[in-house]
Amino acid sequence: MMEITINGITKSFHSVPVVDNVSFKIEKGRCVALIGPNGAGKTTLLNMLVGLIKQDKGTIDYQKENEWKKKIGFLPQVPHFYDWMTPNEFLFFMGNISGIDKSILKKRIQEVLSITGIETVAHKRIQGFSGGMKQRLGLAQALLHKPELLVLDEPVSALDPVGRRDVMNLLMELKQHSTIIYSTHVLHDAQEISDDILLMKDGKIVAMETLENLLSRTDQHYTLKTTLPLPIELSSCSFIKDLQMIGKTSADIVLHSPNHKDELLQWCIDHNLDLIHFQQGKLNLEDVFMEVMKS
Repeated sequence: MMEITINGITKSFHSVPVVDNVSFKIEKGRCVALIGPNGAGKTTLLNMLVGLIKQDKGTIDYQKENEWKKKIGFLPQVPHFYDWMTPNEFLFFMGNISGIDKSILKKRIQEVLSITGIETVAHKRIQGFSGGMKQRLGLAQALLHKPELLVLDEPVSALDPVGRRDVMNLLMELKQHSTIIYSTHVLHDAQEISDDILLMKDGKIVAMETLENLLSRTDQHYTLKTTLPLPIELSSCSFIKDLQMIGKTSADIVLHSPNHKDELLQWCIDHNLDLIHFQQGKLNLEDVFMEVMKS
């Protein structure tokens, strides 16, 4: 497994910075989700990590090593293939290019075909494959040489819900053997499997934290529903940070602190409001993402 240290990498196109002075560190064996809106610079950043394009300045530590590319598996956002080949032929071809010993290549091809769920079409022409099937084959190619670092650009973008679940389960297993960085727009999946989150906006990293720490920065929401209409005075209570009415008897409430729950409930009792429902909202990555993107 590889440890990654990135220092001040920058890439501009036509004098416009797409990746702007980005620095971060990823420890061995971590699974990191790279998240940001379209145009944030995610694909350009990943392309620099795998050496497809060269940064204008800054350093990527492992690229100073000899034969560093052999330690990396890469799945581009839109993988391309020789459509006249079969998956078996394509993987054999790629294995030869990667210098995998022929004595183990055949067995390894069968392993990655099975891992990615395409062993039944191993001898069919790629030309007739769906986008999801090609995505699975691209992932099989990225895994073929047992990389220490796995870089995936939108690995589930072309997959149906079943395929997406399969890939997420696979990444959970691969965390035991590889350091992983992947970009995604599916925030639910990122929250489920990621150890760390990189939030990117306008070419810059605006947050990099463990998932737990990142979620702890999010405002905690509470849903309140009563039998009688909620008094307008509730919104001016000192313990309430924000209040959004949902009809006359319900509200979405953000408190200044979770410790103020008791004050909210006592206020309802003092105003003769019978509670029908009071629930703490579940913190999720989408809330964090929206909050960061608005700032």
